[in-house]
Amino acid sequence: MKPPSKKWLAAVFIVTVIASVALLGLRINFGEREDAVLTYFSKERGMPDTFTKLEQLTPPDSIVLCWWDYGRAVRKWSHREVIETYPSRDIWYSMGSSRDPLHSLEAQIFGTWDSSEKIHAMANMFMLPENQSVQLMKGYSVSYVLVFTSDELQKFNWIAQIAGYNATDYLTVNGTVYQPTALGKQVTLLRLVLDDTLYPTYFAKIYDNGRGKIYRFATSSSDPPDN
Repeated sequence: MKPPSKKWLAAVFIVTVIASVALLGLRINFGEREDAVLTYFSKERGMPDTFTKLEQLTPPDSIVLCWWDYGRAVRKWSHREVIETYPSRDIWYSMGSSRDPLHSLEAQIFGTWDSSEKIHAMANMFMLPENQSVQLMKGYSVSYVLVFTSDELQKFNWIAQIAGYNATDYLTVNGTVYQPTALGKQVTLLRLVLDDTLYPTYFAKIYDNGRGKIYRFATSSSDPPDN
């Protein structure tokens, strides 16, 4: 059997180099996309202060409930544990970002995926009434909750869908005005975000800078919020 020709070996080498360079480019691009959310948080008014306060006001062994897209910032900047830091595959495919062909390819090769079960559990923790939500939180040893005003309202539709609910049954939107319905007034997430009118009973607010809010999970409704 004749050995491969020098031209054939050279062609294979060139193709390998091109493929490696392309793969490296995709990896760098994906990393920049992944870090873009942290850059956004670092520049948004009130968000850096909230992550700093989360570390200052909570014990080192705390588990914080927050939506998954804040998870990396909580771990990296607040040095606290969260339930999840990345979407699950099924959640990601339901998001608009998965429709970008290049981003989709990068995610398939380099993406990190978290548990679908946990993502859905988090959605339910936020969507259920407080007395039901806290039972789920206990199962994950949650001791604190982090929410951001306006941000959570903007993503409420996604969270409701993931939990299996129709968002408009709970929250109406008229331009930039969000109004909870009668059902919505019982939703844990809305009670935490709109606490000035809905008054959560199982959570004690320990920080509020007008953008970020940190709550301590009270063991019962008899442990009232701080005023």
